[in-house]
Amino acid sequence: MERLNLRPISKYDYSDEADSCEQNINFYCVSEGATEESYLRGINNNKRALDIRNNVIIKVVEKVEENETYSYALQLVDACLFNMGCRDKDGNDISKDKWDENCQWDGYNRDIDKVCVLFDRDFRGIENVLDNLLEICNKFGIEVIMSNPNFELWLLMHFSDIQKYDKLDIKANKKNLRHQIDEKASTKKKFLEIEVAKHASGYTKGSKIKFERFINGIDLAIENAKLFEEDPQKLTSEIGTAMGKLVEQMKI
Repeated sequence: MERLNLRPISKYDYSDEADSCEQNINFYCVSEGATEESYLRGINNNKRALDIRNNVIIKVVEKVEENETYSYALQLVDACLFNMGCRDKDGNDISKDKWDENCQWDGYNRDIDKVCVLFDRDFRGIENVLDNLLEICNKFGIEVIMSNPNFELWLLMHFSDIQKYDKLDIKANKKNLRHQIDEKASTKKKFLEIEVAKHASGYTKGSKIKFERFINGIDLAIENAKLFEEDPQKLTSEIGTAMGKLVEQMKI
């Protein structure tokens, strides 16, 4: 497995955003791609509108340029462990008493900060490593934010009564072959991407989103997510997403 390297987090003065009497709570988020990253930035840039306290800081940890196509879930976790100081560059575990001195993130407080990995259940071959991945994340305190089948399910939850969709259609998430799903959509697109694009014109999987098209539906999405599975352990086989739980943590 090729090593995924993350970009250093840009230093930024958050003193104007956080109340002086409250300690910052940082969410270090590592995800598969541009869609998730732009969504998380949208949350961080609109905290007041979303009733998120100023001392909650969402840090989107990007991949270095040459690793931007790396999105294998174990690569994301391994990159987190290296930056948390828990593993060396060769993937060997570091003793707990040396974690802080090896940590790559300035100001990281492992007692209160959150480290999250966001990935899709439908990634090819992921079923072979899920049990190991969940065990590693549990051991080192990394939060697994998985969506089954993928992140588009969470995005679709922003717009409508998600229960109107057949769960079998969601789980299958078939391609639009012979335009059987939508006559106007590309045959390369899948069911969930097509449905999201009906509400957010121009949406394309794997690309940055226009967050203003989703911001008004976040509370609805959180409630819709509760109608499906949210537990990462059960999301290995059940459709749903842990994104609602993550956003709720940010709002507490």
